[in-house]
Amino acid sequence: MLPRLPEWQTRAACKGRVDVDFIEPKSPAEDAECRALCAGCRVREQCLAAALATGEAWGLWGGLDAEERLRLAERDGHELPAVLPAHGTNPRYAKHRCRCDLCRKAHTDYERARRAHRRVRVEPWSPIVLAEPVRIGRVWAGAGQLLLPLPGVPRPREAEPGELLASAA
Repeated sequence: MLPRLPEWQTRAACKGRVDVDFIEPKSPAEDAECRALCAGCRVREQCLAAALATGEAWGLWGGLDAEERLRLAERDGHELPAVLPAHGTNPRYAKHRCRCDLCRKAHTDYERARRAHRRVRVEPWSPIVLAEPVRIGRVWAGAGQLLLPLPGVPRPREAEPGELLASAA
């Protein structure tokens, strides 16, 4: 069953008007036509009150566009017009406190992925201390020199902690 429109919307002058775009008028002439239709509407005040009460962020409501309604809402303390993220997203759950089933599931999935990512730890690395000279390309690295380990590159034989000190003595 479809939700019923509020009674005032059934009496609106714009009801059923598909020839003009009240959401995003394509030209200044179409905008003026929409505003003229709103100016003569019997339910203009109710329309504007509903848009201010719900924080409607798009289109002409009660003869005012989104910017004009924003200024009016700031002045009179109404809810500010805002574009909310879609239902079924983590931002809708976390930032806008929507607790519908879709948003709860999206938040649960996000948290599981975030925690799984945090559990995958990169092994802490420590520099390689060479036990003997090693040729790396055209260059020789001497015993005792420090190298950074690279993933996928075999490690050369490392010196034991006291090995370099014993050979130096």
